[in-house]
Amino acid sequence: MLKEAGRKAAEGDYMSAAILYERVLFNAPSDADAYLAVTGRLDCLKKESRFREAERYIKASMLPNFTEQQQFELSVQQVLCAYLAGQFENTVSLTEQLRVNFAGNTLPELVAVMKVISLNELGRWEDAAAAYREWAGTKDTSYLQHDPYKKLPRFKSESKAEWLSTFLPGGGQIYAGKPLEGMVSILVQGAGVWFGVVSFLDHYYLSAWAGAGLFGSFHMGGVRRSRVLVQRYNKKALKDFNEKVKTMMLGGNL
Repeated sequence: MLKEAGRKAAEGDYMSAAILYERVLFNAPSDADAYLAVTGRLDCLKKESRFREAERYIKASMLPNFTEQQQFELSVQQVLCAYLAGQFENTVSLTEQLRVNFAGNTLPELVAVMKVISLNELGRWEDAAAAYREWAGTKDTSYLQHDPYKKLPRFKSESKAEWLSTFLPGGGQIYAGKPLEGMVSILVQGAGVWFGVVSFLDHYYLSAWAGAGLFGSFHMGGVRRSRVLVQRYNKKALKDFNEKVKTMMLGGNL
């Protein structure tokens, strides 16, 4: 049954493979076969990118009869699945549990990277810097000399962008790093105001109302747009910083 499950998984039929792995576990197999069934089912979940479910599955399948090495390997996979699922708080917590529960084991380099990146994602910069420096302390001094946490990424304020767009049309977009879009916003909103004022002075009140509506629509849209642009800017800044840290920790490119 294990061979058949492996064949189904190799063919990409992960659902059938998962059912077969569960049947192996249901039939009370040997500890060795139980471990193969658990890891096989886990691999199916990962291949389908069901990382949140995979993390929960590992927690439920950590059988006491597994050897310490097997439990360690599954625990490392649990950290990985939590990280890939975007559960950054859980990733940090599981990493600490891993260090305590398997103090005698050497942790894979990837575990340290996932902890540092998760702390970055949570905005816990002091903890992230401490975790990086703890890791760097086990390497040569060049990693501390090129400490990326000496210069943290600069993030922009969403509220400031909205405030600027409210009182200075286009200002929020310019602040978010989109000057051309900001200038277009200024021109469109200015055109709406100009059209409304001219129409009002010429006693075309319906047209004046249309001009005011045009200005109002683009003005509120500009405020919302500036917030989105700042979110994108900050997301990219964090992604670039995380890539730099990952490259240093995994690739050793200083």
